[in-house]
Parts: sequence; C-alpha cells; structure tokens
Amino acid sequence: MTAGAAPRLAATMPAFYEAGLLRDLDVQTVSALVRIFCGASPPAPEIQILLALAIGATGAGHACLDLNRPDWRQLQRVRHDDEPTDSASRTALLARLPAPPAVHALLSAAAPLVGDGAADRPFVLAAGRLYLRRFWNYENQVARQLRRMAQTPDQAVPSEILAAVDALVLRKPGSGGAPLKLAPAQAEAVRRGLRGQLTIVTGGPGTGKTTAAAILLQLLARETTPGQPLRVRLAAPTGKAAARLDESVRGEIGALGAALDLKPAATLDRLLKPRRDSPYFQHDRDHPLPADIVVVDEASMIDLPKMAKLLDALGTQTRLVLLGDKNQLASVEPGSVMAEICDARTLQPCLVELTESKRFGDASVVKLLAAAVNDMRSDEAWRIALSGADERQIVVRDSGRFGRKEPPAEFAAEIKLRYAAFRNAQTPADAFRALAQFRVLCALRRGPTGADRINAAIEDVLFPHRRGEFYDHRVILVNKNDYEIHLYNGDVGVVLPDPERGGSLAAFFEGRPRSVPCRLLPEHETAFALTVHKAQGSGFGRVAVLLPDRDSPILTRELIYTAITRTETGVELWCEEQAFKAGVAKRTERSMGLKDQLDEPPWADAPPGSKKTGGVTGRGLNW
Repeated sequence: MTAGAAPRLAATMPAFYEAGLLRDLDVQTVSALVRIFCGASPPAPEIQILLALAIGATGAGHACLDLNRPDWRQLQRVRHDDEPTDSASRTALLARLPAPPAVHALLSAAAPLVGDGAADRPFVLAAGRLYLRRFWNYENQVARQLRRMAQTPDQAVPSEILAAVDALVLRKPGSGGAPLKLAPAQAEAVRRGLRGQLTIVTGGPGTGKTTAAAILLQLLARETTPGQPLRVRLAAPTGKAAARLDESVRGEIGALGAALDLKPAATLDRLLKPRRDSPYFQHDRDHPLPADIVVVDEASMIDLPKMAKLLDALGTQTRLVLLGDKNQLASVEPGSVMAEICDARTLQPCLVELTESKRFGDASVVKLLAAAVNDMRSDEAWRIALSGADERQIVVRDSGRFGRKEPPAEFAAEIKLRYAAFRNAQTPADAFRALAQFRVLCALRRGPTGADRINAAIEDVLFPHRRGEFYDHRVILVNKNDYEIHLYNGDVGVVLPDPERGGSLAAFFEGRPRSVPCRLLPEHETAFALTVHKAQGSGFGRVAVLLPDRDSPILTRELIYTAITRTETGVELWCEEQAFKAGVAKRTERSMGLKDQLDEPPWADAPPGSKKTGGVTGRGLNW
C-alpha cells in the first residue's frame, strides 16, 4: 500500500455476517442504499462493510460507530443470541480491520452515501462518529432542545413558596405518624422545579424522586388561578412504571389535586398517541402536548428516538421533569440518554442527585451490595453477597448447577414456596398482589439460566399437568403494542377463569376493569421469569437473580445493580464468583455523541425570539 493510501479491509461482508457481527437487516439495508444512491458506481466492498457495521451498531444499542476509539471493542457484543459463547472467531475477524481512526480515508471516498449532515445523505460522519442519518438527527434534536430548555432564564419564585419547601412535613405509611422532613436534596429538586423549565432528578431506589415531583406539583397547585388548573401529564416508558408513578404522585397530592388537571399516568406511547402504521406520533412540534408540566419517571429506560419525539412534542413553555437512576441499565433501543445528560456539563444547573434511600436501612446488606456493585468494587461486592446469608437478605447459590434439563432442587423448592400465594389466588387483585411479592430475574434471554428456559422450568414445577398455550394462572408479558384493545409492550397479565365469560379463561391486567379474551391477545410471552431489562421500572418484595456461570458481554455492572435493586427485602443470587466479579468490573458502553453535542455543540444556539425559545411561566400560575 502506497504512503497516504486508504487502508484496505482484509475480509468480506459474508465473513462478518457468519461471525455474527452483521445481521440480514444490516446487509440488505446497505445493498438497497448503494443501489439508490450510487447506481452503477458502487463503493468498494470495504466501505459497504463499514456502513453495514454502523447500521448494525444501532442493533446493539449504540447510536453510532465511534471511530475515535483505538479499537473495535464496541463491536464485541453478541448479535444473534445472548448466550455466552466463545468469541475467538469474532475477535480474530475484528483484528483484521484497521484501527477505527484509520477508516476516515475510506469513508471520504463514499461521497454519495456519507456526508457531514448538511447534505441529504443516508450516513453522517461527524466528530469522528459514523451515524445512520436518522440517529444523527435524533441526537442533534435532543441536544438542541435540552440546551434551549436549560438556558431558558429561571423564573423568580416568591419567598413564601420557597419557605414552604423547607417547612413541608410528610407523613408516610409505616412511620407511625411521625412527621418526616424532605431530605436536603429532595428540597433542592423541588426548588429547581419551581424555578426552571428543565429539571433532572437522579437517584437510586427509595431516594424519593417521585415524592419530590409530587411536592413540586402540590406547590404549583396552591398557586393556580381558580378555573385554570395546571395541566399536568405523567408518563413512564412502561405500563407498570406509569402505574407506580400515578399511585405515588396521587398519594402525595391528596386534596390539592383538585387544583390540577391531572390525567392518569400513561406510557410514553399513549401520551404521545401513535399514528397508525407509522413510527411517528400525533403530538409533535406542530401539535404539542396540551400540558404545562410533564413528569416522566424511569427516564433511564428512554431510548434516543423516543426522547427526541418526547421533546419535539413539548410546547415552548412546557416544563419537563425527568426522574430516573443514571446508574441503571440503559434502554433496550439505541442510546444511553439519561447517563449522557447527567454527565453533561451544560445541564448540571438542572440536575439534582438524591442519595438518601428510605427503601433500605443503613444496615441493609442489599444496600451495601448495591453500593459496592455501583462503585465497581468487585471483591468487596462478593464478600458482601456472601455475608448476607446470615440475615437471609442475600443467599448465594451456584448458577453452574443449572443444566440443560431440570433446574436444581433448591430452585424448584424456592419456586414452589414463593409462588404458593399466587397459585392460591382466586381473584385478579389477589394474583397481582402475590406477584408483587416475588419474581425471578434473568440476565440473559437464552442459555441454561436464560428467561426462556427458566420460564419453561417454572411452568413444569408449578403446573406440571397444564394443557395448551393458555392455562389457569399463566403469567404473560405483552411484547407488542395493540392500539385496538389498548394493550402495550411491557403490560403484565394473568390468565384466570372469568365469571363474566361463563368461567372461560381470559387475561386480566392491572388497572383494567374488563378481561381480554385470550384469542385477542397481541404478541406475548410467559413471564414468571423476566429479563432484567424487562423488570426495570418494577419492584418486588423478593427476587431470585439468575446470572450466567460464565462471563458475557451482557453481564455488566449496570445489569447486576439494576437486578439487585428491584427488591425491597432480599435476593436469592444464583451466580458464579468469577463471572459475578467480571460483570461488576465491566461498564455498559454505548457509543453516542449526545454529551459532546450538549457541551460543545457544532451549531449555534437558537437566537432569542425564535420558535424554540420562550419563558417557563405555566398556564394558570399567579407568579
């Protein structure tokens, strides 16, 4: 190769496909784009491979292919399944690629396909990152909107309102009626919400994020003009998280809720109202949400496209309060939006972090374990997990005992014990109460400890004589939105005899007064065991956490932290020491440029008076 020439890739597209580094979708999409944009002059095969890898990266949760890194570590994630496997062939193939920074010369020869964002090209190369254009558009839009909201001047708040924050007294169930004051960080979160258009509240389970949001709404309610209630919209990524948010906020607001136009909490999809057979929503820039303040819980689960569409649907004066745990797992779809915005220097004035957890006592072994995992102290985390057996808060068992057939006897015994109340439940309400007391959480979808196999094993333990797909007391999880019958991805149901249907089996869902005939259910799966991703936004009395007995790209600090913090009382942890420590020592890595665009935008901010600027005075407020 002559000096200055672009490096050549020593592999072919089929080789990357066979190694699991590319999907059919990646290959076919690049082939279609080459035909459309290049005609009879297609780019070199190595360029097509790079473009396919950029598309494939979005399937692994990245917003882009990051060419600023010294190696291709971001491509090591397993693609075709999530069972731990030998990745030697994949590693060897990646080693044949030139280093990421060296491929700029290759991409510069792909002008019909790759641009800098100004021209209408299907790929964008910006700041050393290769994007599929729509993801670059989403990232650019989110950065612009958040910067605008953060830079909107704070509103002056009357001194008596600020004084009311410090004087507030809470009375919580289980406190014996004793008055409780807001934690200092909670009070600061409320004050931030009173002043600014954008408020970001992060903190672990039980730190009082939704309490702070409810107090903010209480204070706003006190100052609304009679006849003009403040329009409040509550939302979360999943139905379960939305229901928990609604219950928490309404419990705090009490009688003051009459001064608010407060609709029931909804999933983000239901809030934005999808257009039939379209990836877009009815509420957008031209048809904004009729809201003065939008509160969104479990924001760590929001992917980049959904965050862009949420921000696009906000009016120029609408306040936004984002609640979430920046240390939890990132969204299943591309992006780690919550983590990026919490790290962005530009948004620090809008950010409040809560650290005082009321879910776990200071002596809680679960709390100590979560802190050690979050800090990536792997040896200490393992010692804490082993010490928890003294108080039965944490029981550690060997996940290597899960074979290809029957589960370990201890696991089967635990399943019979913990699901006994659920099996005996006669009404939907009793069934859902029992389900809230225990759940099995799996790190993987496939493999000996994967959710697919564990669900089948649990069914064999609990219902060995079941017949057919639908049986009495089957737990199901909806996987696809159905706007006709109003069931959405993430909704959990229980199959029970329905007296109103002559005792025939039907599916019941929390918060839904009528059952759904089994034949009308959208795409769904059995859900006695959930993946940790699916369990985000939920909390259970006790959990059994099943980790693989070998290291896996999916087994990370964030996954283990999220799994163990789903419980309120204890964890049965099935794992192997080496794999557990390796997971604690490994971060989830997502490639995106949102933080950089927030802190060092490649574009000028919108000038005062443009369509996207405005104050934060809420409708109906006296101040």
